[in-house]
Amino acid sequence: MAEPAWRVGCCWRCEGDSLPVIWIGDVANPDFGHAPFYACAPCMDRLEALLRAHFGVPSPLH
Repeated sequence: MAEPAWRVGCCWRCEGDSLPVIWIGDVANPDFGHAPFYACAPCMDRLEALLRAHFGVPSPLH
């Protein structure tokens, strides 16, 4: 399977516009359905840190 491609768009986490973003999955709402969720590199780093904390995985920098 090919790696997801970066594109210029809006980050759905920080709301920065005209940034390189990558699709990380869909978000769903019972009233509106599904929408693609895009995030920029700094937000991807933050989301990864939150996942690591949730699962108790140490940061690769430690």
